[in-house]
Amino acid sequence: MRFWMVAGVLVVIPTVLAAQSGAIAGRVTDAGTGNPIPEARVQVEDEGLTVFTDGEGRFRLRGVRPGSHSVSATALGYRTTRRENIVVTSGQAVGLTFSLTPQGIKLPEIMVESEIDQLLDPRVTETVQRITAAELRELPVTTLDEALILQAGAVGGSYRGGRLGQESFVIDGLGVKNNLDASSGALGLNVPTSVLQEATLVTNGFSAQYGQALSGVISLVTRDGGDELHGFVAYESDRLLSDGWDFGLDRINLMIGGPVGVGRATFLAALDAQARVDDDPVNAPAPEDPLDPRSERPWLLPHNTGERYDLTAKLTVPIGIHHKVRMLGIASSGNRLLFDPQLKYSPRQGPAQETNGRFALIHLQTTPAMGSGNTTMLDLRLGFFEKSALRGVLVNQPDRKFGAFTLGDFEFAGEQLAEAGDSIGALQAIGGFSVPVLATTPWGVPAFFMTESTRGELARNLFRELRVRLDLLLGRGLDTDLRLGGEFVRQHVETFTRLESYRSVSSGAPEPRLSDFDPFSAAGYTEVEHRIEDLAFTAGLRVDAFNPRSGAETGELDTKLAVSPRFAFSTELEKATVVVSFGRFAQPPDFQFLVDAAFDDTLRTGRFRRGNPSLGFENSWQYEFNIRFRPTPGLGVKIGLYFKRLDGLVSSVPIGFDADSAIFANADFGTVKGVEVTIEREFRRGVGGRLIYVLQEAKATASDAFDFFRRLRISPIGDTIRPASLEIPLDFDQRHSFIGLIRGRVSSAAGPVLAGLEAAAIAKWSSGLPFTRTNLEGDSIIGIPNGERLPSRFSIDILVRRALNIGGIRIGFYVDIRNVTDRRNIVAVRRDTGTPGAGELQIAQMAASAFSANPAPIPFESQRYNPLFDLDGDGLISGANELLPLYERAARDFLQPTFAFGPPRLVRLGTEIVF
Repeated sequence: MRFWMVAGVLVVIPTVLAAQSGAIAGRVTDAGTGNPIPEARVQVEDEGLTVFTDGEGRFRLRGVRPGSHSVSATALGYRTTRRENIVVTSGQAVGLTFSLTPQGIKLPEIMVESEIDQLLDPRVTETVQRITAAELRELPVTTLDEALILQAGAVGGSYRGGRLGQESFVIDGLGVKNNLDASSGALGLNVPTSVLQEATLVTNGFSAQYGQALSGVISLVTRDGGDELHGFVAYESDRLLSDGWDFGLDRINLMIGGPVGVGRATFLAALDAQARVDDDPVNAPAPEDPLDPRSERPWLLPHNTGERYDLTAKLTVPIGIHHKVRMLGIASSGNRLLFDPQLKYSPRQGPAQETNGRFALIHLQTTPAMGSGNTTMLDLRLGFFEKSALRGVLVNQPDRKFGAFTLGDFEFAGEQLAEAGDSIGALQAIGGFSVPVLATTPWGVPAFFMTESTRGELARNLFRELRVRLDLLLGRGLDTDLRLGGEFVRQHVETFTRLESYRSVSSGAPEPRLSDFDPFSAAGYTEVEHRIEDLAFTAGLRVDAFNPRSGAETGELDTKLAVSPRFAFSTELEKATVVVSFGRFAQPPDFQFLVDAAFDDTLRTGRFRRGNPSLGFENSWQYEFNIRFRPTPGLGVKIGLYFKRLDGLVSSVPIGFDADSAIFANADFGTVKGVEVTIEREFRRGVGGRLIYVLQEAKATASDAFDFFRRLRISPIGDTIRPASLEIPLDFDQRHSFIGLIRGRVSSAAGPVLAGLEAAAIAKWSSGLPFTRTNLEGDSIIGIPNGERLPSRFSIDILVRRALNIGGIRIGFYVDIRNVTDRRNIVAVRRDTGTPGAGELQIAQMAASAFSANPAPIPFESQRYNPLFDLDGDGLISGANELLPLYERAARDFLQPTFAFGPPRLVRLGTEIVF
């Protein structure tokens, strides 16, 4: 009963995502006298939005979708004036002045005057960073993720020091989040960049419209089909290049859109398909030992193929004048063969992974006629999202049809058991898994390398949700906006994990772990924005609720509630805009932490983790001060100071006195503080650029179960002294970061050789991320957790494109080069040595241990015999003098730091046809 009461209250509580739309504001005047024209009609023609001016000729069009629009103004006795290609961006207002000419008078040259500077507009109180469709096309980026890391405070999917999973996605106004394993698994959806009109990254927390996130909200706006048939086809590859530059890449990108032919309906469809023989290229140095097979071809890793398919379709159907229905579908599928160094000499037996994501959205928008300043807009959204992942051993290796494309699904051993959650059938050894044995290597000695994975892992998870959202925008006058709304989300979770599947549970394998439960969540808010001359205020209140319902043994669990107030104030001071904001963010924990043996978690804080269905919200209070100004026309500067206080973070805490046993709990807290400086030159006269610097410190408490028990002390009288909480750097505490980008376009007046030439470059430098040092055995921490740092990283990416227009068709050729300098960036190190490679002591210890386990000689008759290592020539490789050097070479081979390095120089050659 309590659930229905909470859900009912939240659904009627006044939400709309303002950042999903923009506004157009300005005045309409008489061209001859300059007097205002009341009751003039201003219309965004392609959107069907209409407003009438007030007594002073002022107007404000709210809820305009981002993109390029045609805007017209007309009044009785005056000629209609139309403005083409008015570009609207999310959360900002474009200023226009219309000067109407009386009928019968020749229309003078049309001029567009900007009354509202989008940088200085005090209504823009969010910390919003935008990625436009032009930037996605013209910069050396392939995916949205690559574009997002070019924003201030972004570190490979982490934002402002938060961990993975503390961000949320919004697609066309509807939130999408993988609540099952967001902190260790991707969303599962990849939206082709060709269908994006705009993407925004919001990194402060005052606005009540955002939820289920602590560190950032990524908002995507997809394009409508358009009134004319248009599209493009593109292909890029590196297979035309020589060895060392060829990683077997093929990418096909298709997009088409236009009118359907029924009424004013439009469609848009896109496919982005990519495959690579080595899907995770690394810039690791070649092995020095000539017997190592990678010493000849170090650039391609075996059993590391990946392919991905991303399909998007959209249909937009106007219903009458004031109603519109948008239907959006996204399907993503990715297959990976995963290189395992332990299976280096049996690569066809390595593990594989398949990930699928599905998203569907129906959006009904109602935009009734507007008064001079009054607006009422209603949005109803119904969405479905599903992500599934399966990891294990393949029954058969896939055949490649073209390049690395297999054009088929993987078939996993035990797949039916995992999908059915058959814990009884999984008690026995699972067919398709083989018992691991030591593999034959160039060194001849049986050690380290295996023919099968020793984990014998079969793991599956499924997350599914149905989300309903109702939004209402009430604009009163030109200076007040009220947003109301709510949403309800019904979810379903399934997980299955079986280890050592090559043997039965009765013979010692761990029991299968599975879960099946149906959480729900709800949210609602009310928010008001008001402007008084140069002052703007925003105040809101958001309420979130969730109930895990994660196991029949716990019964109906209590619904958790989080109340989040938000406030922002902004004003114009001479030629600058100052914004002060604070607010509370709350997000439910990953559902993987609610069940035992959490699926694919990355905390690694206990070998036996117990789920906790009573986990509550993770919270953060965020405070921000920023200033925006223009030192010169076309040059914008933004400086922001922020502080976040985190509490209730999920961590692993010990159970009793067993250091190997832990339970998840809301136990950690921390702080994030920093300053962001952005200097941007708007794209003018064919040149634009941006420079970003971030200084940041991100810390949190450490309640690692192992570390906790290592720091326990016994007093002289026998009492246990529990250690105090220690605040340590978060995993994504990147102290310094510089990003510089520049793009240019040669004008058509430059002549036939250079006209149409485009170029862009991105330079990135960042200080190293923290890591924890341990002793050689790995059971003791040296110093404090995350007390050491990786080396800094640096890269330069360049894109050069040349386009030709032939008969109305645009043909382009481009070269896309990543990491131009081929810098060997270190992305990980061994915790015992603090370097990518192992130390000589560890190599010697591993070799000695392997020799002790198998000191058997290698006779002349054996296939493993190599005369190079028979030092005394007696036809027998035996004893420590002859065998131990082989074990040392095998250990050195096994411990190669393959994935400790970032990607090498990557080159893509592409061609595209645009029509």
